[in-house]
Amino acid sequence: MARLLRILRGADERLTGSFDHAFNAALNPWRHLGALAFLCLSIAVTSGVVAYALYDTSVNGAYASGLRLQQAPLMLGRVLRGLHRYAADACLALTVLHLLREAVRGHFGRVRWFAWVSGIPLLWLVWIAGLSGLWLPWDARALYSAAATAEWLQALPVSADLLVRNFLTPEALNDRFFSLIVFVHIGVPLLLLAGVWIHVQRISHVRVWPPRVLILGSLTMLVLLALVAPVESLGQADPLRRPAVLALDWFYLFLHPLVDALSAPTVWWLAATLTAGLATLPLWPKRQTPGAVHAPARVDLAYCNGCARCAADCPFGAVIMVPRSDGRHHIQQAQVNADLCVACGICAGACPSSTPFRRVEKFVSGIDLPDLPVDLLRSQMHQRIAELTGTSKLMLFTCRQAAQGAAFTDAGTAGMTLECTAMLAPSFIEYALRLGVSGVVIAGCHEGDCEYRLGDRWTSERLAGTREPHLRAAAPRNRVEVVWSGGDARRVRQAIATLRHRLTSMDDVPGPDEQAPVA
Repeated sequence: MARLLRILRGADERLTGSFDHAFNAALNPWRHLGALAFLCLSIAVTSGVVAYALYDTSVNGAYASGLRLQQAPLMLGRVLRGLHRYAADACLALTVLHLLREAVRGHFGRVRWFAWVSGIPLLWLVWIAGLSGLWLPWDARALYSAAATAEWLQALPVSADLLVRNFLTPEALNDRFFSLIVFVHIGVPLLLLAGVWIHVQRISHVRVWPPRVLILGSLTMLVLLALVAPVESLGQADPLRRPAVLALDWFYLFLHPLVDALSAPTVWWLAATLTAGLATLPLWPKRQTPGAVHAPARVDLAYCNGCARCAADCPFGAVIMVPRSDGRHHIQQAQVNADLCVACGICAGACPSSTPFRRVEKFVSGIDLPDLPVDLLRSQMHQRIAELTGTSKLMLFTCRQAAQGAAFTDAGTAGMTLECTAMLAPSFIEYALRLGVSGVVIAGCHEGDCEYRLGDRWTSERLAGTREPHLRAAAPRNRVEVVWSGGDARRVRQAIATLRHRLTSMDDVPGPDEQAPVA
């Protein structure tokens, strides 16, 4: 299982890299699948509210109201129907891709189990909402889908005979059927929105919306698609006549050909097995990565001043601020919820007491990782820098999910592996330079694709001086090279070579306004 995930994750990184060549890394849509799915859901809901105001929920009026939209002046009705339909299709496709990518990246265990398990019903809700929406125009395709769905439901112990007998026969078909569909088609998206809110409850700094450029690009693409390939009703539904050819929406109506090919009970078993398999993924045994950090962060009140930086930076809301319990003059203190902590160390990098310049024998931070404390980082850095030879010495910090630092260690380069680049307090960079290295390289996950969600963002903001704790203005920024490489060892080597070349060509000390270049 672990080996398969490594192979799939490598394939995902290569695919992500290929998209990076077409898009800016921060605007790569492959990194914003969940946010894009929510955007499409919002477009579908908004356009659906407008369409509902123009829709006639009756046997005789449903089909005619769809035709009126088709023939509306200035093609406004065409745009409205197209936006609604294509946004719904995109929402389902993006939701599936988001689920698959999170599975490939192993984001279903530990504290992520809640987001994973709560996300699986959302896929079913998206499909039910879209399927019921395709019935509302009540054309030949809608009649076929409603009848085929009823036949599929008949395979369950709870029979769908009532649906067929009361609604889908010429004698019994009446306005109650459309009231039922409208109730489902409006009620399910409301459940879906509530489900999305539950889905992100254990995640802080949630990126619900994609970047503005992707929002505008998605809207433009959907409008163009609505104009170029308009959504049109087929012939009016007639229970007494079977059409020879039907154009299916394969995003939502794939089920019907599948049932025809495999049988209704077989498809039910497949759906149940797939759903159960996805829901139980967090229970599967996971091979432990050698050297990985597992113990949750721990607060030392003797060094905690209640600044709340750790709580502000925690990606999963594991750190909260509570009233002081030790009688000191500080108003509050940090408290770690071990069940939510992923042991990324970002909180340690945010703590103002994590500066290695403190002249104490035992270097203790206000909040720290027991498996990889800042004192150990400082002592390891002392040892590895002392072993370097040559005139151009470099200190390389890599996160565990990126290319491993040990692979680049040589006589002039010392490598250290962190759980996340954001667990490195910026003062460690200055400290390494004071110890005698000529420059520092920081290598982390791909930009916008941090294993711990926010590590790349916090690291960049700290080095730019816009987030505390930040790199001092007097620090020589052109001696620092940051590369968001992921597992691409070539980019790390290139960053090392770039920094060495820059260091050898430097004639004087850089000014404080120089920024750390990002590869």
